[in-house]
Amino acid sequence: MMDWRLIFVCFISVLVNILTTATSAARISGVITKRVATSLSLYNLFQLFARLSNLFYVPVMGTIVDLAVKNNQLFDLTIKMRWIIFSATLGCMIGFLLLPTFVQIYIKGINSFERKGNLILIILSLFYPPNTWRALKVIQKPSLMGLKKLSLEGVPKSFIIFNIFVTAVWTIGVLSATYASALTPEFTRTATLLSGLVNGIATILFSLIVDPTAAMITDQAVQGKRPHAQVINIVYYIVLGNILGTLISQILLVPGAYYIAWATRLIAR
Repeated sequence: MMDWRLIFVCFISVLVNILTTATSAARISGVITKRVATSLSLYNLFQLFARLSNLFYVPVMGTIVDLAVKNNQLFDLTIKMRWIIFSATLGCMIGFLLLPTFVQIYIKGINSFERKGNLILIILSLFYPPNTWRALKVIQKPSLMGLKKLSLEGVPKSFIIFNIFVTAVWTIGVLSATYASALTPEFTRTATLLSGLVNGIATILFSLIVDPTAAMITDQAVQGKRPHAQVINIVYYIVLGNILGTLISQILLVPGAYYIAWATRLIAR
């Protein structure tokens, strides 16, 4: 359990989920500044960092699976994968507590971009000591940001359900596929590549149901057709859905792996 590979993957999992949670703050800052398009541009920057982090995550995860198969340690592999999922839940929870800081980062980023008009220059300027010190001042005290005022008003129930489902599937996509590759060592590549199909389905559902609904509510709030509180509600339900989705993925991990293993054998016939 103290394998450096597992510790590294868990760290990356925490980081990716913090960054993914940070993207949700773009909607609140977009409404506050009324610069939705600019805030979504900064949102893409956080998404880029998350995807780059995943480039390190997947190869090391593959090594963990290969060693488990070689040493016939499938039970230990299951435990390690559950630790990785737990680290995803932990990352979502940390991101949740840091939402006030992320909102301020977006607001400062939007204002700086309007002044300088160059995102690269803004990032480079952060390495200048006085600017670094000023940037650190945006850090806010971890907070639940009025969670007690959370309301279902204006939030479709289908949005909440699909967000949880998509997060659960996306969390176990790579993990279940790599575990399936250990269950079907004769078809390792086929099982591993099926992770793209699993994540693809989750991405399609997110793009068709979750993201458009959140975007519509954000736009309507900027236009004055909805209260700003509903945008905060939608962001909270996204983040809470991410936490709950990662918890549910603990249940789906092994069944998902056996389902992918079945599909692998079916394709390989």
